Amino acid sequence: MVKAYIVEMFDYHMAEVEKSDKRVKDYLMNVGYERWSRAHSAINRTLTMTSNIVESINAVPKAARELPVLPLLDYIRQFIGQWNVTNLKNAVTPSTSYLYSVLDKGKQRMVFLKDRTCSCRRFQLDELSCAHAWAVLKYKYIEYCSVYYTRKYLLKTYEIPIYPVPNESTWKIPAEVLNEKVLPPDVTKTIGRARKERYKPISEKKRKRSISCGQCGEEVHNRKTCRNNPKRG
Repeated sequence: MVKAYIVEMFDYHMAEVEKSDKRVKDYLMNVGYERWSRAHSAINRTLTMTSNIVESINAVPKAARELPVLPLLDYIRQFIGQWNVTNLKNAVTPSTSYLYSVLDKGKQRMVFLKDRTCSCRRFQLDELSCAHAWAVLKYKYIEYCSVYYTRKYLLKTYEIPIYPVPNESTWKIPAEVLNEKVLPPDVTKTIGRARKERYKPISEKKRKRSISCGQCGEEVHNRKTCRNNPKRG
């Protein structure tokens, strides 16, 4: 429910929760859907501080993470240049110079480049081009990037001066802070090397592709073990 961009998908998941326990739905309704749900958000979600972008960028150089800095940067540049949206690009249908229809797995998505919106709502909420917007941009042979992710805005993040910390003897610490005892967290160190990737939730796990025969089209077996292969005279 949290990750749903459209209200219809949110209602579908909420109905599943209600079947399990109606008290959960009542509690979340009292909290306010707009506080935690993307579909009901009344503000730009880019204001929410999350690590989603960091995780996405971190997953790109996974295969070349052990390389030196320069080869690693070159790998990332080549990877981004080969971003594949060919299937959706072929499903783009222009209605006007700004409005485009994109057919994605049987569902029609409307991309409006002038307002930078898409009916899937990812384009306007995340300020990042969704797959449908990417397909239209590739179709038009143009590039788009939100101003929030440009170099100019990145440098603005560090415009505020950070002053050095003075000597500890000059600190004025309140008594309630001095009396507070902060203990280190209880962490059990696991055996072996540390993980280089996060645990993926069920929603992000991809289903395994079933093997299909190139001769008869049936699943489970392949062309070599196909029993439907006609005998050659």
